[in-house]
Amino acid sequence: LSVMALERELSGALEPAQGADRAQEGQEDEDEGPGFEASIGRRSLRKRQRTDASQRRAESLEQFWESASSCRNVLVFSGSGMSAAAGMSTFSSRGGLYEKAAKRFKISSGAKLFHYNFFARNRKDCQSFLAEIFFESEKAQPTGSHHSLARLEDEDRLLRHYTLNVDALHRRTTASLWSGDLSCPGRVVELHGNCREVICTSCNLVSDMSTETAQKFKKGKIVPCQICNQELRPKVMLYDDADSEDITSNTVMDLLEEDVEKADLVLWVGMSFKQSASLEYFRQVRKLLQGREDIVQALINPDEEAVFNIVSGSNNLDNLNIISIQAAADSILDQIVNMGDKID
Repeated sequence: LSVMALERELSGALEPAQGADRAQEGQEDEDEGPGFEASIGRRSLRKRQRTDASQRRAESLEQFWESASSCRNVLVFSGSGMSAAAGMSTFSSRGGLYEKAAKRFKISSGAKLFHYNFFARNRKDCQSFLAEIFFESEKAQPTGSHHSLARLEDEDRLLRHYTLNVDALHRRTTASLWSGDLSCPGRVVELHGNCREVICTSCNLVSDMSTETAQKFKKGKIVPCQICNQELRPKVMLYDDADSEDITSNTVMDLLEEDVEKADLVLWVGMSFKQSASLEYFRQVRKLLQGREDIVQALINPDEEAVFNIVSGSNNLDNLNIISIQAAADSILDQIVNMGDKID
């Protein structure tokens, strides 16, 4: 398990490779010329930097598990990486949704398909692609992470789970859904909607996405609303979506503010932070946590690139502190759940 304090990465102090150190040290031992004393000083500094970095990683890990073992209000944000183990395509990885969309529709960036202006001009193409996500989710099963979060809810330790995923795999666990009303106790918030429902933006009817409806979308057919006969669309949030409030209530940001105030541990699970949406949520939470530096934030992702994406996407690096845990989410979340017995 590799844990790295983000502030170390911001310092720009890169650890030299140990093999290079040994080679350089051997050369310096043979040459006790005028620069010998200076080289001894440089070697001592490098060794001290490595020791300090190792100590900081150990302290970060200890801080994380101490918080995880006593937390009662865990706030979770999840991205497509959490569903990858279930066979769901991620967005920006090789062979992911963006790459597939770019090839199929011959557009410079597959991300364009997930913008409302593309939907407005190419509605049938967009809905056909979203229908394929539905069929992919039909074949998938919830991962260990989905079940662990459901268990945290059962133990009343999950404050809220905000997911950017649209696969709705959490709906196949015991997890409860937030309805859009601030008084609703549901724990899972589908920030970007889900591929398992359709909505009529004319009369606001929401209904399940049936296999028959998905097949029609996939073939580029129009599916009329049974109430008002207007066109249905998948209940999936797109960038700059003109129907955004019909998909996710605007009260979600009020809910988020309340939840951050109550949280005693914040987890970012399976998120690469390559997309603007995920970075914006991170910035918002960071802003709401100002003055509460004692609250541990942890990024759980096997790929360390996510840390650097946060750094490059942050306007202000002052007091930017997050523990990065380079490990599979299934294992880490399972350990957090099993720590519940230690809480009084």
